[in-house]
Amino acid sequence: MARTQGRTRLIITSSVLGLTLLVVGGIILFQQNHNAAKTSDTSTPAPSSNTTKPDISTADNTSAGTTPKTNSASVDPSTLASIDVAPLGVTVFYTKGIHGFNFEVKRTANQTQYAEFSSPELIGKICTDDSGSFASIIKNPTSTEDQTTITLTTKIGNDSYGLSLAGKNCTADQQLLAQYQTAFTNGFPSLKAL
Repeated sequence: MARTQGRTRLIITSSVLGLTLLVVGGIILFQQNHNAAKTSDTSTPAPSSNTTKPDISTADNTSAGTTPKTNSASVDPSTLASIDVAPLGVTVFYTKGIHGFNFEVKRTANQTQYAEFSSPELIGKICTDDSGSFASIIKNPTSTEDQTTITLTTKIGNDSYGLSLAGKNCTADQQLLAQYQTAFTNGFPSLKAL
């Protein structure tokens, strides 16, 4: 009798220990997958083309705090180039002729996802840690901070997207900044889902 009780205890203890290890392993796997999803941001250079120069006089210089407008102006598709931003699920268009640039997908403090576009040619010495950022595309902007920085908006399916243009304070070349911003402003109405 004592032997069967010992075996029963051993089986029960082994089962509880195995179940505990299984639960802990599941929690660890869940945390790793959750953290990997949060940090799956990418940085990819865009193709560069020097065929045309955008008209810098058409830049949208809407000041912060104004109501963003939906840009529905039609642009000749042959004047546009594109790049896929897979984490946001969109293809971004811009006017051909601007130099190469990079983008990085990031999240705000409230987990709003956005793609930040930058060029090393725009890095200035005025601001600390300036990355040469010239524009951002924000997916489903909801916070007041996101809303006040947006100059143009568009809706694709159930998602809305906002174009936010960087200020002129940090850049080393304001004319080049205007060219990049005009290129993205002109292409923004063509934004489409992947």
